[in-house]
Parts: sequence; C-alpha cells; structure tokens
Amino acid sequence: MFKIIAYICFVGSVAFFGLGTLGLFKFPDPYTRMHAVGMGDTLGVGLIGLGLLLLSTTWILRLKLIIALSLFWLINPTMTHLTAKAALIRGIQPVKNTEIRRG
Repeated sequence: MFKIIAYICFVGSVAFFGLGTLGLFKFPDPYTRMHAVGMGDTLGVGLIGLGLLLLSTTWILRLKLIIALSLFWLINPTMTHLTAKAALIRGIQPVKNTEIRRG
C-alpha cells in the first residue's frame, strides 16, 4: 500500500515540475515566472520527499530526509523572494496593471 502512495507522490511531483516549467515559458514577466518555478519546485520536491519517506526503511534515513526537506522548504521560497526583490530594486518592472506593494 505504501508503495502505491509513494508512486502517486512521484507522479504528482513530475506534474508540479512540469507545471512550473510550463509557467516559466508562458508567463509574461520575470516575477510571475519566478513564482511558477518556485512553487513548482517546492511542491515537487515535497512530494518526492514524501514518497521517499514512505519507501525508506530506517529511522535515520527518515530523519535525514526530513532535515533535507525542511532546509529546502526554508531556503527555496526565501531565495525566490529575495531574487524578486533585488530585481524590483534594480528597476525591472512587471507587466502593466500589476499592483506593487512597498513596505
């Protein structure tokens, strides 16, 4: 039963990675592209990690997976946000009719 759920998680991760890549090519400005890739990567890696947790056999391996996932979930959204903020400071403008909140 765990193998079936793990394989479903792996297929879901491929779907999220694919949607993130599609957003990279279809969205109009760097900010929306960054959002698509950041969300796709975070959800894709999360599902891969969940699938690997279900298939792991030892507790030490599960602990290592949880630590790696926690670090990825902390670092990936933070770096996406900082990259977008740096682009906004450098003057790269989003598409028209986009609301920019300062502060």
